[in-house]
Amino acid sequence: MRSESFIDFLERYGRANPPGMLRGEGEDFGAWQARFRAKLHELLGPVPPRAEPAVEIAESAEAEDHTRHTLRIAVNAFSTLVAYLLIPKGMAPGERRPGLIVSHGHAAYGIDSMCGRRGADEGDGARRTYALFAVRAGYVVLAPAWWGWHGRDGHVDKVKQRDKCNVIQMAAGMYGVNVIALHIQDGQAALDALAARPEVDPGRLGCLGNSYGGRTTMWLTIFDPRIRACVPAGCMNVFRERSLKLGSCGVQYPFGLLRYGDVPELFSLIAPRPMQIQAGRQDGLITPTDRDHIETTVRKAYRALGAEAKLDYVLHPEGHILLWDRAAPFLAAHLQAQAGDEKGT
Repeated sequence: MRSESFIDFLERYGRANPPGMLRGEGEDFGAWQARFRAKLHELLGPVPPRAEPAVEIAESAEAEDHTRHTLRIAVNAFSTLVAYLLIPKGMAPGERRPGLIVSHGHAAYGIDSMCGRRGADEGDGARRTYALFAVRAGYVVLAPAWWGWHGRDGHVDKVKQRDKCNVIQMAAGMYGVNVIALHIQDGQAALDALAARPEVDPGRLGCLGNSYGGRTTMWLTIFDPRIRACVPAGCMNVFRERSLKLGSCGVQYPFGLLRYGDVPELFSLIAPRPMQIQAGRQDGLITPTDRDHIETTVRKAYRALGAEAKLDYVLHPEGHILLWDRAAPFLAAHLQAQAGDEKGT
């Protein structure tokens, strides 16, 4: 007798209950975007009201080519976001540069990994110091710490051998709170802090990240129109597939998402803003069939809005990694080129 598994239940349940808010044949694309985005707002659920803007510089350090500030950013009455702000050296007085949010994934040291403070000498860690690459290319960079990583990890001693993402979502779920909604709010507080810097042109903001960093890049871009261009990488998988493999950490999606749509629809909400999606052929976390379906669906979205030239799909020969040398020219074209490096404006 074959033993039943919960995966069997999910597979059958999913087939009987397909997503109910896919775009209908002939439906106006803008109307569908508004309808689906409104449903996502509902699914994200409650978050505490935002606090008054307040940013504290807790520590500063000088590197050869940039200054690094450790920031503490007020998010709400219960939460403070820790982040690194990297400012290029050699800026002219009054000069304003594009700003980039660099989002970490399940990197060993979180924002320390992104900014080269730890881990660059471990494996291919030097290739994943995306915040360093960006500041050296002339961007003002802000790297926020998500719950569970350096700066916001005071609870992880209680997690022990369990997955720290799943554990905090399980606890937050008791209050009806989605951690991804908290991270979107954190990201918006980070954007506030970045846009307020005198070195930053608030009209030229971007976001990039790999893996969970790519997923948070996707979510933040969906809900914050200040992001003019984004590069999500390592996240071209669908939650339907992740559910059947019991393979997704619990902080990547709001409760009930698959009742209405999946990752192809989420990425489609970013159109027509410039987006480069990166995926690696050797990425074992991404199923080629799902990856190709996402690419096809999102390309149709951009085409429907007359913006196909603003979508750049990079299928590179490597694995679970963002390639900065492919992201750099895309970001330069859509952020550096906008109005030039303005001074005092």
